[in-house]
Amino acid sequence: MAEASNEPYRPLSVDVDRWASAASPEIAHQLFEILDIVDENGALRRALTDPSRPAENRARFVHTLLDGRAHEVAVDVVAELASQRSATERQLGDGIERTAVLFAAASAENRGGVNALETLVDELIRFKSVLEHSTEVQNAFSDSRASAQAKVTLARRLMTTSSEEVSLLIERAVSEPRGALPGRLLGHFAEWVADRQQRWIARITTARPLREDQTEKLRQGLNRLYGRDLKLTTEVDPSLVGGLRVQVGEEVIDGSVTHRLEQLQQRIAA
Repeated sequence: MAEASNEPYRPLSVDVDRWASAASPEIAHQLFEILDIVDENGALRRALTDPSRPAENRARFVHTLLDGRAHEVAVDVVAELASQRSATERQLGDGIERTAVLFAAASAENRGGVNALETLVDELIRFKSVLEHSTEVQNAFSDSRASAQAKVTLARRLMTTSSEEVSLLIERAVSEPRGALPGRLLGHFAEWVADRQQRWIARITTARPLREDQTEKLRQGLNRLYGRDLKLTTEVDPSLVGGLRVQVGEEVIDGSVTHRLEQLQQRIAA
């Protein structure tokens, strides 16, 4: 399904946070269903990725096809993905798949915050381990003669979770792996969820250990700043000299003496 391109490969993506408050297992499931339609229809893929068609035209085409047939959020997400320029048809499908996983993660996040995300990652990795340690199970899921429903039924027997999001992602990986090994795909799913989990973790690096009251004041301040109950991890790095560095997701707040000295040196050298 992929075609040659001189451009570096990267799946299309959207800012899931725009719709995160409405995220649910049902919307994630519908995104997977839309992905199946896109994967099975070459003419549709070409229409949705045709660079000669204006972006708004491709987005409008998605709405024409799906409005009233899927949740409006799922339709809006796919329309935005289709409006982006893609180097290959595969990018659109991979983008829908990754977004579906992130919607499942956001659904878990809405339900239980960072703890639910941690559970989701742990359960995906646990099931991946079950696959990797049993040749019999691997063969069952790779058997082309077995139906998708038979593979889902087997997965349900092996699962120990009551989470809708975990069940959805595991069942998807074993029944529709899109050419990948189910275990490897579950590893990718876990990585994508873990990326979202980082938004809830504040990594604190200090020159000296913090007292308990200092840690609590820092926690309260960061919770107010980010509007959520962050999980703090602390690490001591004497090379900072003084102050501290905070990282939440990809955002870094560097208040260390070392950083300020480096800034001063750069200004002097300029």
